[in-house]
Amino acid sequence: MSRPAAQQEWQPGPPQRTQPPYQRIWRQHVAPLDGKQGGPENEYRTLINLYKIPDEFVWERERSVTHSFGRQIGADGRMTLWMHFLVEIPRTETPERQPDWLKWGLVLSWLPKARAQTPGCHARPGPEPGAAYTVALIVFQPPVDVLDRLIRFVQSARWTDANVDPYVLVDIALVSWYHRIDKVAWEVTNLVRQDEVDIFERARMLPSTADSTVTDLDLHRIHTNAKNAIFMIEALDAAIRAVDAALADHEVLGQRRDKVWENTHLHLQYCRELFHSTRLRTVSSQARIKNTVDLAFHINTAHDSRVNLANSRSVRLISIVGLVFLPFSTITSIFGTQFFSSGDEHMNVNPDFWLLWLVAVPVTLLILGVWRAGERDTLKWRFGSAELLSLPRWWPTAKKGAGTISGRRSASITDGTELRNIEAQIV
Repeated sequence: MSRPAAQQEWQPGPPQRTQPPYQRIWRQHVAPLDGKQGGPENEYRTLINLYKIPDEFVWERERSVTHSFGRQIGADGRMTLWMHFLVEIPRTETPERQPDWLKWGLVLSWLPKARAQTPGCHARPGPEPGAAYTVALIVFQPPVDVLDRLIRFVQSARWTDANVDPYVLVDIALVSWYHRIDKVAWEVTNLVRQDEVDIFERARMLPSTADSTVTDLDLHRIHTNAKNAIFMIEALDAAIRAVDAALADHEVLGQRRDKVWENTHLHLQYCRELFHSTRLRTVSSQARIKNTVDLAFHINTAHDSRVNLANSRSVRLISIVGLVFLPFSTITSIFGTQFFSSGDEHMNVNPDFWLLWLVAVPVTLLILGVWRAGERDTLKWRFGSAELLSLPRWWPTAKKGAGTISGRRSASITDGTELRNIEAQIV
């Protein structure tokens, strides 16, 4: 599989009346998509050798780096600059599906006219005042916006600016990339807005209904949109770093502060502010989706609390009904035992009726003791010796403060404060 890599060359030509001082050459070549993975090895090597593409660029493209900016000087004095870009494209129609990834790169090379070898003379170091450059630009898998802006630049009257300052092409590529990435950022913002509308509508429904549809939230979609915002910030940070690197490099190479150089530098600074503007909006979207996630969990918690409250009311009603009929049932069961028999005029009581209480009372006390052992809190009172105080949780608060240790009136203020803290914990 291969994709076109477009090459644009600007070469200075001899000044003639019928020919402009620069020649435009537009060529389109087919290049491997991702280095060695995109085509045969011989085609891949031919492309690298033909355009002197740095090995670092090839390695970065095969690794799908998020951001890169590099420049090197060739043996013939040719400057070569390369950049890589990467961004996640969410699926707006089906957000639950895996997103697409858009990656592309460019290689820009230029050779000062002063370094061109002519018979009988030697090239002098550095560009001459007013010298032009022979510029070549290769873009790999460019977005439509980038390619469209480059074509319009070639067809405009400003195309000769690339021979004066090759960073004009870098500025065009970065501005085009901004428009593409800003469009993706708006898509992420719209997805976040849809989640907000949905979650706020469910929050308004919560007090008036206990229907389970309130908690029927698509948490996978919400977390996917949160992930999209994270990837968007990563892409914007990478783009901002690329613009900063381009500005710093452009400042170093700006030996001639002419009008073209100043305009290019100002455009790069403006492009950086554009990326910062989109990043601020994306950071806000990330905070909003985090608020949506928190609200979703709060809605689930509130709904569960309402359900538990309704269940507890039912249990309380059943308990009250049981308490009302419990004495009657107890008395009825006692009189229904064999210790009572009906006589002619009165009920006869068995002389062994005391056996019922002999068995019932110890069993009741045993049950109460087991319950009390499970409900008590064991505390350690620090009054000189280690003594234990065990109180059930239902014990009155006033009796908790009284204590069971007498004759200890000489306790210090510190011990009293600690005792009050212990009492607060018991409560």
